[in-house]
Amino acid sequence: MKPRSQKPQGKLQGKPHGKPNKGPGKVAHSQKPYFKNKNKQKGKDDKPNKPEIRNMKRQEKAAKEAAEREKVRAERDAQVKAYKKKRLEKTKAISKRTQKGQPLMKDRMQLLLKQIEEMKRH
Repeated sequence: MKPRSQKPQGKLQGKPHGKPNKGPGKVAHSQKPYFKNKNKQKGKDDKPNKPEIRNMKRQEKAAKEAAEREKVRAERDAQVKAYKKKRLEKTKAISKRTQKGQPLMKDRMQLLLKQIEEMKRH
């Protein structure tokens, strides 16, 4: 067995390069210690933080877009309804027949008259 060599007493064990401690714990003297504000409570009168502001803007934008889509949809539905009503009237006028199965010319003539009046207006 080899005899153990004794380390000199002047050096610190566990500290590489022999740097001395600067103070208590890991905080250096030039840094201020961090203390949490336990008494400070977040009130509702504080202004919202950035993520909350972004979410509020997104919600406003989504509500605006939804209202616009609903308006466009209502207009389109009204146009489709008017077109279907007009088409139904035209179909009824053209499909009328006499008892012998001949087409009824009176309603067809009224339909043609309406079309001519509309063309004159425009």
